[in-house]
Amino acid sequence: MTFPLPVPAELRAAAPPGTGVLLGVSGGVDSSFALALLKHLGCDVHCVTLKNFCVSDDSFGGSDNKSCCSLDAIDGARRLAARFESRHWVGTVEGPFRRQVIDPFVQDYLSGRTPNPCVGCNMMVRFPELARRATALGLDLVATGHYARLAHRDDGVALLRGVDPEKDQSYFLHGLAPEVLARCVFPLGWYTKAQVREASAALDLEAARRPDSQEICFVPDDDRSFLFADAEGWAPGDIVDPAGEVLGRHRGLIHYTVGQRRGLGLAAPEPLYVLALDPAENRVVVGPREGLDVVEVVCDGFCTPLPAFPESDDAAAFDAPVEAQVRYRHRGVPVASWRRDGASLRVTLCTAARGVAPGQFLVLYAGEQVLGGARIISAS
Repeated sequence: MTFPLPVPAELRAAAPPGTGVLLGVSGGVDSSFALALLKHLGCDVHCVTLKNFCVSDDSFGGSDNKSCCSLDAIDGARRLAARFESRHWVGTVEGPFRRQVIDPFVQDYLSGRTPNPCVGCNMMVRFPELARRATALGLDLVATGHYARLAHRDDGVALLRGVDPEKDQSYFLHGLAPEVLARCVFPLGWYTKAQVREASAALDLEAARRPDSQEICFVPDDDRSFLFADAEGWAPGDIVDPAGEVLGRHRGLIHYTVGQRRGLGLAAPEPLYVLALDPAENRVVVGPREGLDVVEVVCDGFCTPLPAFPESDDAAAFDAPVEAQVRYRHRGVPVASWRRDGASLRVTLCTAARGVAPGQFLVLYAGEQVLGGARIISAS
């Protein structure tokens, strides 16, 4: 049958016929369609499902949970690979995943931060492991079902936004090392999610009827209680206003994040939002929405896919004005200036951003191109 979507020339050039590709598959619609597309291009596709924790570790829900590496998901990935005559492996990354993703996730919440585990997983576990396995198998490229694009230029590989603004996932990939990006291909970046789901149905892919997961992969059903069973983050405490006046009680800091409005259990004449978490005093600080406005953001752990990144703002360095995205699906705000000192980054915004939560990531863009990013420490 005719392939249900046109294939852009950029993707054909990135993955010509005969190219060996290691594709990370979860059994979901995105990686399923990525496999179909790569096979349509004539690539030699091998599939791997990375098992993070849940099959062999009962402390993470055993085999009955709904996460991306459950037994059902692995079996679905196996059937998918068999349909397209691709080899399928299950790879174990439980140890690195616990150390690099789960343990920091727990510690961040206990420290009053709001972590983004997907960024850390991509940077330190998933893509390094995929690249390592591709090398061992003698394969040229690594592929996933992320909605992002790559452009090969004279000075290296540029990471670009996906064409679907509602699904673009370049934010989660900003920490990938340049040498890893150079081996990647993201087949879905040129399509919208609606196109992918419709084309998957036309191809009669099993995953076409499966809903998207909205959960953190190691927190099935959005119940993270098992992660904090022995932690002090469950301890109730005071909810206070910026002046320190007690307004109510909270259920434990792990249930709250900066910008949150619902679930506070407070009666007030105007809506109140979480402005800050104070782990030292075990307090949640709330106030009016305007209290969320910040123009100065301090970050650490800066990394960039570029061969060089200026220490301070240089409008001539990039082809488009620089914007900062302070969380996934944030629309971004223009940057007035930045100052980088090694891995430390201080960004001044032209207009205020709201809901900037320590523990999340600030990612800089010039137009569609990712310039780099860092973890947010504080904002004012």
